Amino acid sequence: MVSSTASIGSLPMPPLVVTVDLPRARVRVVGELDRESAHHLLDAVAVLAATPARRWQLDAGDVTFCDAEGLRALSTAHRLAAESGRVLRLVRAGRPITRLIGLMAEERPFPVPLPPQPGARPRPGDRTAGVPPRSRYLGCGAPRTV
Repeated sequence: MVSSTASIGSLPMPPLVVTVDLPRARVRVVGELDRESAHHLLDAVAVLAATPARRWQLDAGDVTFCDAEGLRALSTAHRLAAESGRVLRLVRAGRPITRLIGLMAEERPFPVPLPPQPGARPRPGDRTAGVPPRSRYLGCGAPRTV
């Protein structure tokens, strides 16, 4: 697990936490994926390159912020997988990532998981599965009442 923290004045910002599940060839990113922390994602993908797994998974469903450098790291991670003969699949994407990738139009590094349809029941594994509707996170991770 890699963790980094930053602060603005006296207010601490959420850290970035990157975990690697080697048996499942899965990287999970939680928090802010930005200029200061994006290299941790690439370090985690480099770890996957040392495994025999052909299909990698990236869970970015709990990313609360993503800037251009974070998006660049996602694109680079996909390229590194392809260059090593592997496939990187984005299995969950937080709203900040979904929005940025959506703005890329034809230059998308990889498909973004579709958001749930209004009124649809969450599937197991969805970032809102098991979370009561009134406490779900909206937008960039700020809890709001639904």
